Amino acid sequence: MELKAGRWRAVVSPDRGGRLRWLGETSPQGREPWLRPLLIERGTALGGAGVMLLGPSSPLAGLEQQVPDPACLNAGWQVTQWVPDRVTLMLHPGGGAPGSWGFQASQTLRLEEQRLEWSLSVRNLSRLALPARFGWQLHFPEDFAGAVWLDEGFDALRLPGRGHVEHRDPWCGLASLSGAGGRMVLARASAPLDTLGYERHATRSWVQLRLMTADSPRLVALPRGEELQLQLSLDLMTPRLPPLPRLAVGTAGSADGVGGPGGPLIL
Repeated sequence: MELKAGRWRAVVSPDRGGRLRWLGETSPQGREPWLRPLLIERGTALGGAGVMLLGPSSPLAGLEQQVPDPACLNAGWQVTQWVPDRVTLMLHPGGGAPGSWGFQASQTLRLEEQRLEWSLSVRNLSRLALPARFGWQLHFPEDFAGAVWLDEGFDALRLPGRGHVEHRDPWCGLASLSGAGGRMVLARASAPLDTLGYERHATRSWVQLRLMTADSPRLVALPRGEELQLQLSLDLMTPRLPPLPRLAVGTAGSADGVGGPGGPLIL
């Protein structure tokens, strides 16, 4: 299922947990991925991006049986709306046993030129509160490991090594990854999406962002009948101008042997 906005494309797979299978731009030279494409390896989905569910690291008293199965979001999602630049998917997972957990989930992906907006809503349909964390897991090509900003400061992680892991709890809602050729991904979110995990995989050629709602002890179970709404945006920024040429010292035409014709040396 493909979304289009100018030269930008996004491919969504409802039958693969509603995952974003491919995101990038097209040109006469071909297709340039900005997301690590989704692959199926021995029945397991690797790469791409998708909504995610996790249980609390410390179970909440009296709600141990209400923790949803994290794999429930991997089921096929129903397409409820599809236009050229937007798709909405819905899922109704449940525990099966009377009185166990159950919820309704809806996600919408909207593609613009150089921007993807992704929303997730979860309504608790069970009789008790729902003790779960929701959010997204995204995989980017390894060339986006050049420089990483995970908060509002100016200090960047420069070329983090394979296996490097970072956590932000709470997270400010702003992160950026700098890639080859001046490309940059800017991820933005707001509360209650306020924890971040970053990893450059130890053996595979990708970097991963995991953006989630709070874990214990800050986790608040979703009350019966209430709805959780999350918003994520990805700005896909390209250089506005081509890089300036690099001139060698002593270029012919330089009056002093330092610059080139008509200007100083650019390093």
